[in-house]
Amino acid sequence: MTDKLKSSSLKWRVIRDGPRTGSHNMALDHALAVCSQESRGVLRLYSWMEATVSLGRNEPARGLYDRANAVEQKIEFVRRPTGGRAVLHSNEVTYAIVIPVRALGGPRASYIEINRGLAEGLSSIGAAVTVTDHGEALSPDAGACFGVPAPGEIMVGEKKLVGSAQLRVGGALLQHGSIIIDGDQSVLNRLTGNLHDVVQPATLRSVLGAVHQHEVVLGIIAGLQHVLGGFWEEGQYLSEEREEADRLERHRYSQEEWTWRR
Repeated sequence: MTDKLKSSSLKWRVIRDGPRTGSHNMALDHALAVCSQESRGVLRLYSWMEATVSLGRNEPARGLYDRANAVEQKIEFVRRPTGGRAVLHSNEVTYAIVIPVRALGGPRASYIEINRGLAEGLSSIGAAVTVTDHGEALSPDAGACFGVPAPGEIMVGEKKLVGSAQLRVGGALLQHGSIIIDGDQSVLNRLTGNLHDVVQPATLRSVLGAVHQHEVVLGIIAGLQHVLGGFWEEGQYLSEEREEADRLERHRYSQEEWTWRR
């Protein structure tokens, strides 16, 4: 049996969540990977209670951001479990997918297949997107997450529309990312005093005009279901996932020592 055939037998749980704090969002994504079950996939769709900058797991950030300015603008900070660079989360749909790491052929193949599903969903609501087959892997100092496209990225013209990152946790793979409805990523440059070469990602509003979050969510679910296959149903968090998320938020994602560790 091939890895692709294995993916078609996955049982998927779709969790449509509401807005949460940055620390709780990262803890829930991480907990879903920690509690992952064999032959099961999870799709979580969510948003943010306040504008939040998420930092890549190993991104240097301590002393680089004007935190007083961020407080004035009511912008929070959290550090992700995944790599990549900084992203400002505000008016967007955020997704997290957890699957067995071998279900789609490993991390690189999974990235491309998941993005194909996302792209199909976005196309279904009218966005003229493509999945790039060129680019380069990001280095730790490559700049903001939307600034540099890598292989498998979802693009509108020459601009990224979706910024994603991965983490392997034992036998599970977490991929999560932002689908920007509207917003200004150049805020990141202003918070770091870097006003040069601002790269704005594409946004769904710039591509489609008026678009509703619910419409995006339905498109994403349909696109992923069609590309990845398997058996899909709506669900909620399991008790062990909630407990693990509470533990991770308490001991890691709400802690200044974690957020500003680098």
